[in-house]
Parts: sequence; structure tokens; C-alpha cells
Amino acid sequence: MMNILKHYHITALFLLLLVLACKKNQHTRPVIPEPEPVPVKPPPAISKILVPIKLETTGLILNLKYKDKTDLLTEISDASGTKTVITYTAEQHPSELEKYKNGKLFYTAYYERADKKTTSKVIMFETKGSFYTPLGSYTLSYNNLQQLNEVKYYNHNEQLNKTRNLSYISGNLSEEANTTPPSSAEVNTYTFDQKKGIASHIKYSQILALEHEHWFLYFTSNNILNLENPKMPLENISFSYEYNEDGYPSKMTINKNTSVQHIKITYKALEP
Repeated sequence: MMNILKHYHITALFLLLLVLACKKNQHTRPVIPEPEPVPVKPPPAISKILVPIKLETTGLILNLKYKDKTDLLTEISDASGTKTVITYTAEQHPSELEKYKNGKLFYTAYYERADKKTTSKVIMFETKGSFYTPLGSYTLSYNNLQQLNEVKYYNHNEQLNKTRNLSYISGNLSEEANTTPPSSAEVNTYTFDQKKGIASHIKYSQILALEHEHWFLYFTSNNILNLENPKMPLENISFSYEYNEDGYPSKMTINKNTSVQHIKITYKALEP
């Protein structure tokens, strides 16, 4: 009987020690902290692609229209009744440009392509009703970055009238040399800011500017700050800007001699 009681005591003691050991392990088990949540970065802001639709200054408002959902300029008009209309091929290359005054067509230019992609020649006509009188033409050449670097103007007899040579720095026009035989070249130099250009997202803007003769089309990558002609310093022009929240000029001031002109610029965003 004593042996049995002794056996029970040993067994009970063993069970008690086992329970205490388990409780001790429960109390001494290291607490593993929960991992801190990884901060989620907000998606980067999408840079808007803007094209100008209106330029306003004292006595003049230019309105620009585009082919639906594209960067292809199709029309420039103003309140005086002057309108320019541009049409494109099915492959979206410039095809024809027409100028109107008070609804009457007076000028037409046709674009030709040497390689079916790059405009190489423009043929000009004076237009009255159904009569087209040849005015001449000009040819276009490009550098290895596909920037326009030479324009040669010919009269209707294919005689060279003028040559225009263009040089660039960092994508912007830096020098323009105009030569009219037999005179020597007249050189204009340019400087630019590093902001988004007014016409930087208008396709073919530099080519179209040869017909529109609107300065904002001609300078594409950034915005012109100075135009200087060493031979004619009174013709020098300086430009300054106010920029919108997207980095495009919203207001422009042009200073030439004692003349100051202010221009307000309105844009629309192209659909991504």
C-alpha cells in the first residue's frame, strides 16, 4: 500500500512540475512585434499635354482648332475674317493649306513628300475662284534629328530667290541665316527658356509656321526669350512669361524698342 501511495505522489509531483514548466514557458515566450505597414507611395502625377486654342492681345484674338482627339492643327482664325485651313492625308501628313479673307479663298499651298513621310516641297498659288496662278515653291531639308535646317525659295520660273539656314542648340533654334542673292546673309540669333513650349505639342508646327508666319508655331521645344539681329539692333525683341500650374506660358510680354505687347494664352489638354 505504501509503495502505491509513493508511486502516486511521484506521478502527481511530475505532473505538477510539467504544468509549471508549461506556464513558465508561456510567460517567458518572446513577444514578436507585428511588422509595421509599408507606406504606399501615391502614383506619380500625370503630366498634361496641352495645345493652345486661343491667343488674345489688344485688338487681336487668334483661335486654333484641331482634328478631333489629335495634335493636328486644322484651323487658325481671327475676328478680322482671316482664316487658314489645313487638311491632311489619310496617313496624317500635311496635304493642303488654304487661306481665306472674309470667306473668299485667295491662297493655296500643296505639300509634297519625297519618301511618303517627310514633307520635302511646298507649291504656292494665288487663288481667285477656280483660277490658280503659280507663285513659286520652296524646298525643305532636315538634319539627322529631323529638324528643319534649310529652306530654299523659288519663284514661278524655278529661280532661287532666298535661302534660309537654321541651326539648333538643345532642340531650340539658335541661329537663322537668310540669304537673298546677291546680298550676304542676314543672321538672327535666339535664346530660350527651359519651360514647355507654347506649340511644343502641335504636330508639324515648324513646317506650318512657314505659311502661318505666327512666331509661336515656329519655336517648338521651349519658349523664346530673345531674338537679336546684330545688323539691326532696333529690331531686337525680348520676351517674358508667366506660367500656369502645368508649366506652359499663360501670359506673354513682348518688348520691341518702346513697344510692349501682352498676350494671354489658353490651352486644352489632349486626351491620353
